[in-house]
Amino acid sequence: MTRRPREAELTRRAWVRLVGASSALLAVGGCGDDLTPAQDGGVAVLEPWAEGFMVAIWAARGTHASVVVRTAAGAIVAVHDVALVDGLGAIDIDGLDPDHAYEVTTVSSVGPIGPNRVRTAPADEDPRPVRIAVSADFDPNPEFDSALVSNLLAAAPELFVSLGDFPYTDNGPVAKTVDEYRRRHLDLRTAWAGRLLLEGVGIRAIYDDHEFHNDWNPAFVEGEPARYAAAMQVWDEMFPVRDPVGEIRYRSWRWGANVECFLLDCRRFRSRNDAPDDAGKQMLGATQRAWLVEGLARSTATFKLVFTTVPLDFGNNNDSWIAFTTERALLLDALVGIPGVLFVSADQHYFAAYRHAHGVREFQTGPLARGLGPFGPVGPGVLFRHAGYNAGLFEIYADRIEVTGLGAEGDAFYRETLTVADLTPV
Repeated sequence: MTRRPREAELTRRAWVRLVGASSALLAVGGCGDDLTPAQDGGVAVLEPWAEGFMVAIWAARGTHASVVVRTAAGAIVAVHDVALVDGLGAIDIDGLDPDHAYEVTTVSSVGPIGPNRVRTAPADEDPRPVRIAVSADFDPNPEFDSALVSNLLAAAPELFVSLGDFPYTDNGPVAKTVDEYRRRHLDLRTAWAGRLLLEGVGIRAIYDDHEFHNDWNPAFVEGEPARYAAAMQVWDEMFPVRDPVGEIRYRSWRWGANVECFLLDCRRFRSRNDAPDDAGKQMLGATQRAWLVEGLARSTATFKLVFTTVPLDFGNNNDSWIAFTTERALLLDALVGIPGVLFVSADQHYFAAYRHAHGVREFQTGPLARGLGPFGPVGPGVLFRHAGYNAGLFEIYADRIEVTGLGAEGDAFYRETLTVADLTPV
């Protein structure tokens, strides 16, 4: 459907807000690329869908902000005011065109944010090829600096999926209060590489363990309920979910005709890691597992990407699916005959390609910026492993997925092409 240019639809009040926002930009002196984190006006995260995106804002001490949306050509299409509480706020920008690039500038009462660049998803029936990037494990410590984020953005993904440990909050100093968790999130977001990533691409994210506690499971929640509540409050402030239902943060979305994505929560509903591995031990829980299997079976997309923050097998400890084999068998058995299913994971701090029961395929990604992990156990399903900072690139076509392991220097250290038949569990 063709829409008329929205710059013609701006009201006089919107233009007044825009003039005020532009004046604030000039007064502060630009977008802040040369400013230190302490001087920066704030940060924003954009989560896109086909006709818009959510803008999640942090502005130090700010009480309000104006969000200005422009097309790639510079035409203004929307201006919105956002009220901030403790410098935090979020707004849905809807009614935009699918498959379009936008630039978003946010001006708070204490300075400018952005510009952020984001692309809306293709319409569900749009058959064009798409490119999605995936990684995890992001620590702003200069010890882990590399060119990976720059090279990842140079590969022009339309969406980045973060599979957790974004940020690390449980290593010196350990965060325990709301203010401390906020500071750790903002340390990453205002660091050069973190801000570069968030300003350069739309993002979908889920926590893993280090956003609260290493190897988080119910034992830690029961032992430190106030700390857990603070960690989850701040996660939801920093990565708000549209229309959340209770504690449900797992979700799915289409990115054009060829792919549907399923983002799992492998923490909130899991049993204790040291529980007996029987029918009562679950990582996803019955409700989430049923949601996933039903969604995969019902999906009309050619390919289905399933994002799990921990790998299906070959993990280094009992924090991965290696200690949840009863539920894993139920899940993989239920996928037999569903076409085009591919798992993508993280957590282990190296890239890997795996094959599991029924021929189910998995690619493990990360770290973006964190110490490299030792390789896990060897098995016949381990097809490839690579040590080094990395991200996975997934180019999805009507008849195939092309997988690339992207290294810190922009090197494609791994490539594989998979068809629907390759990704249909048997």
